[in-house]
Amino acid sequence: MILLSWQDDYAVGVPLIDAEHRYLFDLINEFHDRHTSGGTRGQVLVVLNRLIAYAENHFQHEEALMTENGYPRLASHQALHEQLYASVFVLNERLALETSKVDAETLRFLKTWLLDHILKEDMDIGDFMKRKAVQAEKATRDPAPAGDPPTAAAVATSA
Repeated sequence: MILLSWQDDYAVGVPLIDAEHRYLFDLINEFHDRHTSGGTRGQVLVVLNRLIAYAENHFQHEEALMTENGYPRLASHQALHEQLYASVFVLNERLALETSKVDAETLRFLKTWLLDHILKEDMDIGDFMKRKAVQAEKATRDPAPAGDPPTAAAVATSA
């Protein structure tokens, strides 16, 4: 059973980031499947650990992209990544220590975490990248005027 289905509306327009988001969907669906099919705690934790490791790599890729392109909200986006990672890590620790169980709230958290982050925060990165690409294209298509050619009077006064 699928918990999350990828939709084209979720694409931010950066191929690497979109591919990673699709894979995060796959991992959350695998986590959901292990849980609903009666998988053992160990099987569920294996998938959750893969999800955590992949999310960390994904966050690093996003942050590198934002840094390389001068994204103005880099610091606040990094802080969100840290909060999300910490929340998932705490969830993993609680499940590993058997002080918590996977339930509808856990699954809802994972689903909301991914969808909200993509639709609110990552879409802004995509929009920024598109605006930046348009500006770069315009600059190469419409170069700035070279200025007025020198006149005899201007040359004479500068000599």
